[in-house]
Amino acid sequence: MHEYDLIADWYAESRMGAKGPSGVPEVATLAASLPRGASVLDVGCGNGEPLTRVLLEHGCDVLGVDSSANMLARFRASFPDVPVIHSQIQLCDFQGRNFDAAIAWGVIFHLPHDAQSQAFSTISHALTPGAPFLFTAGDRDGWIDGEPMNGVPFRYYALTVEGYRELLRTHGLVLENTHEDRGGNIYYLARKIE
Repeated sequence: MHEYDLIADWYAESRMGAKGPSGVPEVATLAASLPRGASVLDVGCGNGEPLTRVLLEHGCDVLGVDSSANMLARFRASFPDVPVIHSQIQLCDFQGRNFDAAIAWGVIFHLPHDAQSQAFSTISHALTPGAPFLFTAGDRDGWIDGEPMNGVPFRYYALTVEGYRELLRTHGLVLENTHEDRGGNIYYLARKIE
């Protein structure tokens, strides 16, 4: 996203937040459930901190995808041996590569509803049967203009939990669980239908 190109430096400095890095417990739990060396797709990897690092510390083989060139420049500086693709997830071509899991923290809700559907299709096709997919999104149908980050406005799109359940099912995924963390992030855990 062009907006993240504008705030890449600020985002890198403020990412940890006053309450600590959100998403770490959830991603650590997911990574711990995978065998060492599992292939994980990190959608919207950004600069890689802290979630890509969590995956790597758990022995995962990570491929990052992000549409922000400035965020990926920071990613490559921190993780020079981890492959990344500069692309929107809904248009990404993995050239037949499959993944044992996928995460998408802080990216799905930036996509309009039709692009979310395309993203789920792309991710689902790349997952092996039974693979988990953990993502964050809202839980109310529609869109809002959110608070600007470092002066840059962002728009957020979401469905209801039932809306996500149906959309995931359409793309061969089943919603297993949802929860909200102390920072108000809503997590969806889905799994590729076998």
